[in-house]
Amino acid sequence: MPYAKGTTQLEYGKMPSSLAALLALLLAVTLPNFEGVQSDAVTSSGETRSVQAGPESPPAWEAALEARRKELIDQNGPGTDAPLREQLLKMYSTDQTARGFSGAALVSMKDLSATDAQLTVELKQIVDQKGWPTIALVGFEASNAAMTVLTHSADHAWQLHLLPTVEQLADAGKIDPSTLALVVDRELVSEGKLQRYGSQFKAVNGGMAMFGVEDPDQLDQRRAKALLPPMAVYKETLERMYHLKATNAIVSATPAAPAPKPQN
Repeated sequence: MPYAKGTTQLEYGKMPSSLAALLALLLAVTLPNFEGVQSDAVTSSGETRSVQAGPESPPAWEAALEARRKELIDQNGPGTDAPLREQLLKMYSTDQTARGFSGAALVSMKDLSATDAQLTVELKQIVDQKGWPTIALVGFEASNAAMTVLTHSADHAWQLHLLPTVEQLADAGKIDPSTLALVVDRELVSEGKLQRYGSQFKAVNGGMAMFGVEDPDQLDQRRAKALLPPMAVYKETLERMYHLKATNAIVSATPAAPAPKPQN
């Protein structure tokens, strides 16, 4: 998805397969000016979370999100298409390996773009043949894997085309809304609009500033509905990932420049 020229976009998402993966990080954009910071991102083991001594109860927000996540899984089941589930999980592994997760070496930006393009082609074929991969079709993790590939796709027009469909599925409880929130925010920011869930930040003056959000007083409520952690927790995770201070500054999004027209 295109961004305004000179923008360094910072975000994290999650692919929660269990409570331990609640704060798992995925790099949802390429960072041309921050290639070195990606190596500090952790895997889905949940290692970014603070280690607590003893069997202390999880925070209320965490328990509430886990309960809702379990409810989604119970309502939709483990998935009925095992081969497609395995294909999507393999695609997710390819996506994350290219971004330096799971201890893998970072690939070049050229190779990363090629990987994203190939995964986009695969996902398009899946959607054309079977529709969007819902939890009922492929299970919770594989459904989220499909959304991760969509998030990283450079095919902006296809993302726009799919957005109404996946938003309806999220509203109907057929997919996890947390990874969709990243797609929604990235689209809004790319259009120079206020984001909805506060997932998008920009590197500014040695720190991080959040792009403006709709109705900021209700931000944490919207995040909870989308199965996202509170903003305070999100900022702490960004700070651990990028070693930059998440400030209270707000920056305005700038519409992405249109793609140049081909020469005749």
